[in-house]
Amino acid sequence: MSDDIHLEEELNGAFVSPTRAFKGKTIAPYTEGSRLLCLQVKDPEDSAVWFVWSFLYMHLLIAEDRKTAISLAWNRAEYREKLLDWIVDKTEDDRIEASNLVGSILEEASRGRVEVIASSVQAPPGKA
Repeated sequence: MSDDIHLEEELNGAFVSPTRAFKGKTIAPYTEGSRLLCLQVKDPEDSAVWFVWSFLYMHLLIAEDRKTAISLAWNRAEYREKLLDWIVDKTEDDRIEASNLVGSILEEASRGRVEVIASSVQAPPGKA
């Protein structure tokens, strides 16, 4: 197995990723790769609600067509236009559902982190 393939598997498995759906459509698992795509389209001025819709839309795009999601991530204006087209028919109940879903995904991912605790036993020389 090449190092590139191994690295991709590690990045994609970095977060907890049960199958989830929104309005009957599968959402791609939250991975380091999907996090990077979300960061690519993020703007510091984005509101929390915009972040929720963007996060959800990106993960739906990845599940539907990964190459399109990647391409759109590097065309922020087009991505934002498509996101606005997608949310045009969403309701307040949809927004609440989306917020709860995204919140639970992010909370679950943060629980997957581990804190390294220093050992009182020193490793032998030459060993990590």
